[in-house]
Amino acid sequence: MDGLIGIALTLTLRDCPPTPAEWERVRRAWVKRMQRLGAVRLHWVVEWQRRGVPHIHAAAYFAPDRSAVELGELALVGWLAVAGDYGARPQSQVWNVIDGPLGWLQYLSKHAARGVSHYQRQGKPAGWESTGRLWGYVGDWPVVEPWTVDAEWAAFWRLRRVVRLWRVADARAALRAATTPEEARSARRRITFARRMLACPDRALSRVRGVSEWIPLEQLERIVELLSTQGFAIATRDLLIAAPAAA
Repeated sequence: MDGLIGIALTLTLRDCPPTPAEWERVRRAWVKRMQRLGAVRLHWVVEWQRRGVPHIHAAAYFAPDRSAVELGELALVGWLAVAGDYGARPQSQVWNVIDGPLGWLQYLSKHAARGVSHYQRQGKPAGWESTGRLWGYVGDWPVVEPWTVDAEWAAFWRLRRVVRLWRVADARAALRAATTPEEARSARRRITFARRMLACPDRALSRVRGVSEWIPLEQLERIVELLSTQGFAIATRDLLIAAPAAA
């Protein structure tokens, strides 16, 4: 992204803060440390573990004047400094370099597809009347013009089935290209998730459920063109998405 170095982080606690306000203090203190570290763009989302303890998934982008390793380690040091009172431990934190401009968007598309019944949406800690902010951002994020499609329901349902085939094929290709056991395990999980993407016991929800996957625009265009040649009624139009509301 603009020549910047992107770092994806998962930041956890052992113990739950007693109140949303205290959790907010910890989260804000870490964001301030990231800004002092030089983050020019930062995006974060809050989820809960099954045991009712919040954790953060974040993406931070920096100017390329330091190595990714140094930036990742310093970001974790900052988290341990502000969250140490709640049992944050080095071995429980994770960071990785964001691979390509779509890396964080792929992650967000997966998590945004989770319904309100998902445990990471329903895991509000005991005694909390509210959850505080669930997401936020810092910096100047680019505004994009996505490609949008108007289609009949039958076309949407067909598109989901085609996407399922594409997801399975893409995951199988990743499995063939895997060079480490972890890459192979990740690819196998993707195959399983892709095969089950349309499984839903709720008929009303199943009717409107999305594809739960970030699809490159070029690939989506080819799928829509295929549906058009198969006789489905489809129209496309451009829609400008506004910048997100201020954090």
